Amino acid sequence: MTEPADLDKVSVPEQGARLREPFTMIDLARIDELVLSVFLCQGAMPRHRHLDQDELFLVHSGTISLESEWGTVVLRPGELTVVPKGVGHHSASLLRSRVLLFQPRLMVHRRNGDRRLVALKDEGHLEKVSVPAMGRQLFTPFSPVTLAHVDISALTLTLCAGTGPWRRRDDQSSLVFCYAGNLSIETQEGWMTLDAGELTVIPPGVPYRLSSRRRALVLGVVRHPQPDLST
Repeated sequence: MTEPADLDKVSVPEQGARLREPFTMIDLARIDELVLSVFLCQGAMPRHRHLDQDELFLVHSGTISLESEWGTVVLRPGELTVVPKGVGHHSASLLRSRVLLFQPRLMVHRRNGDRRLVALKDEGHLEKVSVPAMGRQLFTPFSPVTLAHVDISALTLTLCAGTGPWRRRDDQSSLVFCYAGNLSIETQEGWMTLDAGELTVIPPGVPYRLSSRRRALVLGVVRHPQPDLST
């Protein structure tokens, strides 16, 4: 079996094991303007806020407490929440917890009028989502559902069972993150297999399809149309 030359496989457990110091970070993949990273949470991070971008936290191992102006959530493996821009927050953990972070980085400060300097305390709350619980509710293969929104992108979850249709996105990259089970990715250049915790990014314009002999859960990212900044 020949692996496609334009696809790189990344293992979250392997990269996460490289982290030794608390709150160090490794970038795993770039999906257009969105960056997926893994960081080691141990101890307490100073409170801070981001004026230009949302942050999506997804716990891979361990348990963290995320305290914010919109309340506190405790996240365990497979649970996620989004801290919107302008909301003061800090993460803490007594354990060595590895956390996936989805964060837009590409020129977000140049979106005119899209900053958020402060957030009112009672304006909203942090919503916790369980990826495994959502996965148990999926019965239709290859029909993605939205888990959360981060900036102009959405994190999706797809049930992979059998062989899916060919897909191609000409205007954006495609994240294929095998969250549970194992699956195969077929392109015109060959095949790649992904086990749980492994991911790849498919460049724009590359046709691909997913298949799995057994039930697998796949995380992906869909970018919404960008706002018109000409005004």
